[in-house]
Amino acid sequence: MPNSCQLGRRLALLCLGLAVLLRLADAMRCKLPYEKVQDNYCYFIDDDSPLPNSFSDFCYQEKRTSRVCLDSEEEMRVLANYLYESGYQNGTQFWSAGHRWPGDSQFYWNYFGHARSINYTNWLEGEPTPRMGRNCMLLTLQAGELFMSTESCYTRAVDICEQLLTNEPTIMH
Repeated sequence: MPNSCQLGRRLALLCLGLAVLLRLADAMRCKLPYEKVQDNYCYFIDDDSPLPNSFSDFCYQEKRTSRVCLDSEEEMRVLANYLYESGYQNGTQFWSAGHRWPGDSQFYWNYFGHARSINYTNWLEGEPTPRMGRNCMLLTLQAGELFMSTESCYTRAVDICEQLLTNEPTIMH
């Protein structure tokens, strides 16, 4: 029965296509408790109590995601607007995935232990500082904008976790 074989193949291809579409649709959704911000970003802000240092990484330990990595002016603006509209005050400091290794002057996004190049920056004036011991990057909300600064990894700040909707390449450091 050639017709039943052709029908079976078509049904199998249809099922395969549907499975692929469902996976793509799932990849474009934020998982709970992340909140979708505009079309491309998913954030979770752990503001129950600011973390005492960079090593208390709530995003990785509790959510199995990364701290926020801001790859463009648009993403920084979107996040700044979201934080401002969420009621965060000027001067609030947030942890990012920005980090440099001791003895290295270059900052990277530390994404699950892999270093990703920082393509866009919005440093406060005089930053990044070459001072020893300031190897972590904080984001500070000021007048509805986010600014980067180098700080001690023992500074108290709020965690911003990010769920990526697409897989992005990483480089080893």
